[in-house]
Amino acid sequence: MRIILATYGSHGDVRPLLALALALKAAGHHVLLCAPPEHADWVKTYGCSFRGLGSNFKAFIENSPGAHTLKAIPSFVRFLRREFESQFTQLPAVIKGADLVLGASLTLGVPTVSESLGVPYHFICFCPQLLPSSQHPSLLIRSHSLSPWLNRLSWWLTDRINHFNFRVIINRKRCRLGLKPIRDGWRHLLGNHVIVASDHVLGSVPTDVEMGYTQIGYLHLHQTGELSADLEGFLASGPLPIYVGFGSMPDGDPVATTRMVVEAARAAGQRIVVSCGWARLGQIEAGEDCHVAANVPHMILFPRVAAVVHHGGSGTTAAAARAGIPQVIVPHVLDQYYWASQIYRLGLGPKPVWRSRLTIERLSVALRECLSNQTIHQHACQVAGILQGQDSLREAVRLIESLET
Repeated sequence: MRIILATYGSHGDVRPLLALALALKAAGHHVLLCAPPEHADWVKTYGCSFRGLGSNFKAFIENSPGAHTLKAIPSFVRFLRREFESQFTQLPAVIKGADLVLGASLTLGVPTVSESLGVPYHFICFCPQLLPSSQHPSLLIRSHSLSPWLNRLSWWLTDRINHFNFRVIINRKRCRLGLKPIRDGWRHLLGNHVIVASDHVLGSVPTDVEMGYTQIGYLHLHQTGELSADLEGFLASGPLPIYVGFGSMPDGDPVATTRMVVEAARAAGQRIVVSCGWARLGQIEAGEDCHVAANVPHMILFPRVAAVVHHGGSGTTAAAARAGIPQVIVPHVLDQYYWASQIYRLGLGPKPVWRSRLTIERLSVALRECLSNQTIHQHACQVAGILQGQDSLREAVRLIESLET
């Protein structure tokens, strides 16, 4: 089959699709990965065909340091509206002649363009929270302790917001293409049968989800190579350190945040590896108990640290769980609050510390509990044993090959 994989977002949105693209290619399919243009060089190092989609997502995020605050919402919505417009322009030439299109993340233009060209379409999501349910709120809500009727209300309100911001754009395009208007933009994006690429043991799809779906597990990208000599030396020079990194989340004051996490680690009596990420952390004098790393493969490093402090991205959460180590989640936005809630509920880490409430004291307390609580360690090892026995990529390829085209 000729398969198009399309995604728009950060590194965490592209990495699992690259893993899937390579698995499909190994199975004999012709695969093209479409993603923000800044990922081109990295994707091509894996020998995967690539086409840039939209504008530079990383550049926009790095210029929006308040991404975890309400102030960032208007500019982010304006940015996404422009990107969706460009998707309708770029995608027809890419999708034409394909046998199957798989969309993910912020690709609202993909289902309509696929429909106009008569190409089957399915959506891949990396978190069960994306499927409307009374058992969890919409992505716009941080709290995961609401009653079912409040959760349903959150989905209704989200639909109202989507109507004014995105559904109008989609229906205008559909009218020009001779297609019927849609009533629910979110369900239009999800399609008829969703591929849920997240691990069942970390969060299963609620029983009241009405649409069809198959949950296959997270799609880990196989990472090879070695850690840098400096990092290897740091790891060998003392007890297992903790890892702190906030992935693609920007930061308005990276120096202050770096000092905060380093001092929290010291207060908890821990050495620390700080990942720069899009927040550009690490802008301090490191010291013997601190190592700053620019880009570290999680699958290689995580089994060699005592705990992971992170933002709650689906990929980082899955990688830490697979490595069998405790997690302290500092959620910033969207589904990160879901994963923070799940990790705490499953006993894989202490109560999360929201980014807006992050302090040295709160993080140091969470670290002490994370490292001293034997129940957390036992649960982490049990879950790792389950995850390490899975082959989600093979299951994904088998599922995709069985889809009607």
